[in-house]
Amino acid sequence: MVPSSFILLSLVGAALGLGNDWKQPCLDGVCFYDLKESNIGAASGTLKIWGSADSITDITTAAGWEILDCKPDSLSQDIRLVCSDKSKCRHLFRKLGAVGKVVRLPESCGKNAFAHISRSWVSRDQSIPARVASRLIKRDGTLPEVQALHIDTDFAAVDASKIGTVHFAIQAATVPGAESLFPSTSRIKGRDESTFVEEAMSSVSGLLDFQWEHLENFTLLDINRTWNVFDQSLTCPPISARARMDVSAQVNVAASVGAAVEGTIIPPKVDDFALIAILNANLAGALNLNAGLTGSISAAQRLYQVAIPGLDFPGILTIGPSFYIDAKASATLDINADLNVGLNYKIEKASMVFPPTSKYAVKQGGAFQFVDTPLKLSATPSFQTNGRVEAHLIPGIDLGINVLNGAGVASVYLNVDAGAQMNLALEGQATGEVIVGRGETREIEEAGDTVVKREPTPVAVAPTATATGSAGFSGCFDISTGLDVVAGATAKLFNIFDKSTTYTLFSRDWELYQKCFGAQTKREELDYYARSVPEPVALNKRLVCPIAGLPPLQSLVDSMILASAVKQV
Repeated sequence: MVPSSFILLSLVGAALGLGNDWKQPCLDGVCFYDLKESNIGAASGTLKIWGSADSITDITTAAGWEILDCKPDSLSQDIRLVCSDKSKCRHLFRKLGAVGKVVRLPESCGKNAFAHISRSWVSRDQSIPARVASRLIKRDGTLPEVQALHIDTDFAAVDASKIGTVHFAIQAATVPGAESLFPSTSRIKGRDESTFVEEAMSSVSGLLDFQWEHLENFTLLDINRTWNVFDQSLTCPPISARARMDVSAQVNVAASVGAAVEGTIIPPKVDDFALIAILNANLAGALNLNAGLTGSISAAQRLYQVAIPGLDFPGILTIGPSFYIDAKASATLDINADLNVGLNYKIEKASMVFPPTSKYAVKQGGAFQFVDTPLKLSATPSFQTNGRVEAHLIPGIDLGINVLNGAGVASVYLNVDAGAQMNLALEGQATGEVIVGRGETREIEEAGDTVVKREPTPVAVAPTATATGSAGFSGCFDISTGLDVVAGATAKLFNIFDKSTTYTLFSRDWELYQKCFGAQTKREELDYYARSVPEPVALNKRLVCPIAGLPPLQSLVDSMILASAVKQV
């Protein structure tokens, strides 16, 4: 197979301004947190929260606190802390008390940057490590009282009428250095907070160009594999026959994911959400069918799946992407046939926004090209040969989304569906005998509840030709391919999108090859089917023994189909 690459990336505006400044307390109602590369691979981005100065507080060293006990990998826990600067630490309890407030955490305390304070009390354990006590001891020899807090990400438990509204906004991408593309003016105190996202998104065009440069020589996955979709055999003396379909793909993958999100932490709500996706793809796939059984069979399965780096602002927004390759296939044949067809495409700088209704829908489009592909088809001439074969190789990215500690959970997918379809309506001069037993055609049935017997799907047959076609055939056959690039969702996310939200980035079919044997048979007399594949839970089939004594396979086509010669349909 020809080497190829398949680049899927979903990205969006990244961090603003400089990195985290742990020397400045967050006591005026506006806080920032910047992702570090060590947090989530090469990710960069900024989380900004804002609200009343009495709704948001801080327990970092800059805010006058020393953390005594805090687990670095927990979202919900009891912590002990002691005041080191009264002029600052009193902010924690000011006016409303500590309970219900959103609190900024030190880097080494908890997985999250911001948490909800659900309880506050004086700790029974008043011990203070010597290294801390030596700095806090008063002139009279006493030490400050040790406090305790329970912190978590249960923002839905907060009484918004008491605490007030706390807003948040995120821009992030899984590539480093993107924050340099955005203005830092949004960090200036006193500015209208609503300008934060607008200023960031105004630089998306520059970010997209930056991302292409960054990923030019980057390979996340390198896949070169062949998978079996179905393989069924049947013995009915004196013959033994088999139906087998394999798909192969040679794919190099580079991927980046990101999001732009606006909403409120208190109460938990998302007002706007956007995934900006950019797609480069050179996909070299192939379908190989060896059909020696008569009947109908269909199958659908996930061939490959692997997690890829995502974005994580724990408790606020997590996007966990995975790359996958799916296959779907169906065949209805009453002849022996061998088919090999390539699924080769080139996609350049395709970009989209999901959902398409987002106010951040900036760049859409791209270039999609069919690439030269091999095609081979052989069939056995018999008294009547009808058939239809359809197969899809579908690489894609699934983006699992969790917003505000489960207040919103959904999944967005981006599928690149490369499909091929063959329709046969041929007649030949060969005859044979059907192998039967006890008055009925013998069938193969797979054991288990997942097997469903189905009658073969009817396929239109061209009128009987009076003239004999070349190679013992008359009638027509047609082979086509198609490419659909579609984004969609599997669940509702607040009022932003639901599972009915889909966006087609590209959809096109090409006729690879069409030929008729015999003057009386015309192509337009065939009934062509819409390009779609049934989605069985497992394997559906109804297969019978083929006709005995058939002549050997005869080649109908064996050539390289040039992109310049294919016809769009």
